[in-house]
Amino acid sequence: MALYADALREQVEALENERAALVEELETLAPDDTDPTRTAELVEARATEIGARGAEIIADVATKVARIAELDAIRKERAEVPKSPNFIPSPKSADEVLTDRSAGPAQVRDSLLRSVADHDMDDSQMRTLLKRHRNDGAWQRNLLSRSTDVYADAFQKYMLGRDMMLTEQERAAVAVGTTTQGGLLVPTHLDPTIMLTSAGSSNALRAISRVVSLTTGNQWNGITSAGVTASWDAELAAVSDDSPTVAAAAVPIYNGRALIQASYEAFEDIDGLASDALMLFADARDVLEGAAHCTGSGSAQPTGIFTALGTGTASTTAATIGNVDLQAVKNAVPQRFRNRSTWVMNPIWGDAIANLGTSLSNTYSRDITQDNTKMLLGRPVVETDDAPEVVTTTVLDDRLVLGDFSNYLIVDKPGSTSIEFIPNMVDATTALPIGVRAWFMHFRHGADSVNDSAFVLLQDRTSA
Repeated sequence: MALYADALREQVEALENERAALVEELETLAPDDTDPTRTAELVEARATEIGARGAEIIADVATKVARIAELDAIRKERAEVPKSPNFIPSPKSADEVLTDRSAGPAQVRDSLLRSVADHDMDDSQMRTLLKRHRNDGAWQRNLLSRSTDVYADAFQKYMLGRDMMLTEQERAAVAVGTTTQGGLLVPTHLDPTIMLTSAGSSNALRAISRVVSLTTGNQWNGITSAGVTASWDAELAAVSDDSPTVAAAAVPIYNGRALIQASYEAFEDIDGLASDALMLFADARDVLEGAAHCTGSGSAQPTGIFTALGTGTASTTAATIGNVDLQAVKNAVPQRFRNRSTWVMNPIWGDAIANLGTSLSNTYSRDITQDNTKMLLGRPVVETDDAPEVVTTTVLDDRLVLGDFSNYLIVDKPGSTSIEFIPNMVDATTALPIGVRAWFMHFRHGADSVNDSAFVLLQDRTSA
């Protein structure tokens, strides 16, 4: 409104200036017999025009001034009305969002992120999962149900075998996380699939591979293709059919399990025992997955990258890695994958490569006080103890892999980690109690190469 009034004032000022110029011109008008442009007839006609235009300006100015007065009066009236204080509603808690039937997906997502932040944890992984599964409202609400303080308190009692002490509110909350097998799903902020993978994981391949997640089902399904091959064709010649060959790619998920036992005395004497158990479960899961991503057999467990490739390029000399071997592996990686490739090897092969030379005239050199190289033939190097290290000299032993790890797929099922409390363990022979309780963890996970042509495996030439 204020801007419009100001614009009207500018227009009025312009009109007044125009009218003043016309009056000044009118005062100087007079016939001049020596000037053919100032004859009596022309002067009279110009005076008439000035008079008409002046009348238009006066009327226009009057209209605009009246409108300005109206706008100023309205603005003054509004300014005199007392304003109520601005009220910014506080964000709803997870419990409020869950009980509000009108709460939309955006409120659920915001509440989940606030819950993660409230526990002083990195929310980047949660943001990624929410974006990836933004259309799965039921899954998101289940995560939110397990992010409340009430659920966390109930889970803590359950972990210590004190479920008889649950309040009615806690019993209702914990019912959301009870699995069909009787286990209890881990609170969202403690779920290793959601939180541990965001930072600090010792699982080397997870950081460089393609990670996807499932909310339903037991297998990730996709397609792979070698791409379209274009061609140069003559004018008016029929184009060739360059449709790509499409193959199905499937990565199943498998059951991971762990069991922790503790004596009755440990339950009585150790503070934070349940929290320690959760930490141990998370670490055990990370170690198990890390090993599977490298050498998993693919039978009742994920398929490791070394297992998936099977055969590869053999080294030139048994039990030895030479510069010629490394160059052969790099050149064998297809061009479209080479510029995005990463070396993966056990540290013992990093040491062997570092010892290829100790002077500038050799193929490689290093300062023995420094770590092994982070770059090899222009590509980054990842060392992990999960990669093969055995030297048999009787078979083709795996050494290292170079390839584009966006073609190695890791499949998580976030929110599937459950823990069942076992109040009494019994002796295997007598079936009598032995004074031990236990926690049984269950989770689901999968991994496999979806495009073996993106990798090259170096194997040791057998000396047998």
